[in-house]
Amino acid sequence: MRRTRLIWFALGAAAVAIMTILTNLFLTPEPERPIIAYLELTEPLVVRDQVRDEDMIADQTGQLARTCGAKFFETTFLYNDHLPTMEIALTPENEKSVRCILAEASKRSIQTNIIFRKATNAQTH
Repeated sequence: MRRTRLIWFALGAAAVAIMTILTNLFLTPEPERPIIAYLELTEPLVVRDQVRDEDMIADQTGQLARTCGAKFFETTFLYNDHLPTMEIALTPENEKSVRCILAEASKRSIQTNIIFRKATNAQTH
């Protein structure tokens, strides 16, 4: 009788331990991603009879970022509700590029915004 109770106690303890391990493996929340400030440039609107492939992407702003030496930036496509954009993180590593981009964007009258969002693992260009 005593042995049977000890066996059931040991099985219960093992079941709890296994469930705890499985819960920790599968239900552990994703690590919190930091919020980062980005400089967003909106692609200038080009009015044409037909929309070309170049109009679907952030071509001019992306070229501006490359010209200014930006190594890592993200672009968005043309959506129904907004124009394509180019985003570059406002970090110390990008300071020189960001200063150049802001100066050129001001000369070309390109709309700029500062946005805050969580860091992504998106593919960069």
